[in-house]
Amino acid sequence: MNALRKMMVWLVVWLAVQGAFAQWKWMDPMEGARQGVSYLQGQGWNEDGGNYLRFPLRAQETIRADVWRLAGQSAGLSVRFCTDARDIRVKYAVTGALNMPHMPSTGVSGVDLYRVADGAFCFGSYAFGDTVRYQYHVDPLPSSEGVTEYELFLPLYNGVKSLQIGVGTDSEFSFVQKDKRMPVVVYGTSIAQGACASRPGMAWVNILHRSLQRPVVNLGFSGNGRLEPAVIDLLNELEAAVYVIDCMPNMNQSTKEEVCDKVVKAVRQIRSRHQTPVLLVEHAGYSNAPTNQEREELYTRHNEGQREAYRLLKEQGVGQLFYLSHEELAYAPDAWVDYVHPSDWGMVRQAQMVESCLRKILLPGE
Repeated sequence: MNALRKMMVWLVVWLAVQGAFAQWKWMDPMEGARQGVSYLQGQGWNEDGGNYLRFPLRAQETIRADVWRLAGQSAGLSVRFCTDARDIRVKYAVTGALNMPHMPSTGVSGVDLYRVADGAFCFGSYAFGDTVRYQYHVDPLPSSEGVTEYELFLPLYNGVKSLQIGVGTDSEFSFVQKDKRMPVVVYGTSIAQGACASRPGMAWVNILHRSLQRPVVNLGFSGNGRLEPAVIDLLNELEAAVYVIDCMPNMNQSTKEEVCDKVVKAVRQIRSRHQTPVLLVEHAGYSNAPTNQEREELYTRHNEGQREAYRLLKEQGVGQLFYLSHEELAYAPDAWVDYVHPSDWGMVRQAQMVESCLRKILLPGE
């Protein structure tokens, strides 16, 4: 019996050693950039030879420092790849803190893997440290021939220094080039950036991307979606299918008249370059508005200012202008994590209502 027990112990140790030394090959999506090919989905600009930034490097000279800092966070960026591997690993390093008091590491600094064909979420075990590691075991659809396409969504509130995807050396693997169709371009606040989704796939902009099955560029900047002309200039560089403007939560103490003026100027600035449809989105409100009159008056004032801007622009003949109201968003009482940032529940609601508007704009016959 002792001999059998010893043999079993040695077998377990041998298997562990074999697993530790299993042969893996590691692929870097930035390798394509060195050959002029982009594998990064959702990036509006890729003129700098490969990075995980949401604005081009030259933007640093024209936008505020806070906006530039946030543009270094990879919200809305993703990598698509095809493989027949059942086991997939991801390792990467980030630029900042792993989490925040109201948002977990999985949302701030995590990644999310989805199977593209059916949108299935692939859960992976993870470990956070100087190098963040995710491990996935996935099976292909029974109808597939083995090679399956996946999409890896990158951190919402952290920058990516480096990233590699690993599969076994005997597995097939290839990156999918960036989708070059005209994107939906979202300009907004922390809510658009992804606060406070539990993981990247639950940010409403990423939900929208998967549901519409078309590229979406996330230009949400926490606390800094302020309808600034320098940022609108950059938006105007993109040939968009639709511009979604969702900046009311960052109007701060602006008066109704000031909000109206900012919205009118922003839309006219877009119209100076494009006749592309523009969707204006109202503030979804505050969780504590029913118990805090100041909060209720604040978001109501901002929304009234934007509604007046919409009325004036329509009255002046500005076409291809659409609107999503607070009443249509209709967040449930538990759709927030704190006073303003949506939970996953709120993110799903936001995505559903924006998608409903966009389908009427992009596919009016449906």
